[in-house]
Amino acid sequence: MPDFEKASADELAAFKALSEREKMVKGLAYLALDDKKYNNHPFNEWREDFELSDFYGPDSRLQHLADLFKIPLERTRSIGIEPPLYVDYGYNIEFKGDFYANFGAVFLDCAKISFGERMVMGPGYERAYPVELGDDMWIGGGVKIIGPCKIGNNCTIAAGAVVKGDFPDNVVIGGCPARILKHLDPPKGPIDPEDRRLVVPLPGAKSAAKNDISM
Repeated sequence: MPDFEKASADELAAFKALSEREKMVKGLAYLALDDKKYNNHPFNEWREDFELSDFYGPDSRLQHLADLFKIPLERTRSIGIEPPLYVDYGYNIEFKGDFYANFGAVFLDCAKISFGERMVMGPGYERAYPVELGDDMWIGGGVKIIGPCKIGNNCTIAAGAVVKGDFPDNVVIGGCPARILKHLDPPKGPIDPEDRRLVVPLPGAKSAAKNDISM
């Protein structure tokens, strides 16, 4: 945010020339109920249809997601979100790969939110402010992430954690405030996005398939 007392006339003029939406995206002070910005708010228009549409039925729910996130319909086939879903705008959310969120996700995307590949979220997850998450993450239920925050690849966040700040790759994060609980070895092979098992088993690891129950 500019220091208005020390700002030059040109800097003040440049700030005043910005729309409220432009100020919001840049992380500057803005009027949240500005008419032009509020009328651009798509979420309230389609939430009921999204929640009532069949998850495994026709493309109606996928089309709702495409409209909200401003992405191609085909791209939504790798995105699974259980209703209810709450966002501020939707178009400030970026999905880089496969993504799944359980019930009650809250994405406060006044600033950009970027999700890495192969993301899985538990219920009651909330996001706010600029946050960047890496690939191959597992986020427990009820996690709160407070920006600015950047979390590396191959990380696990324990349920109920309150996370703020930057964390490296290959760690388990938990607590309030969150801290590194454990360092993990990097993955030894590619992860199957269908069931998240390693395609190449680790040496000495038992296959989870032995515990599968055939229906």
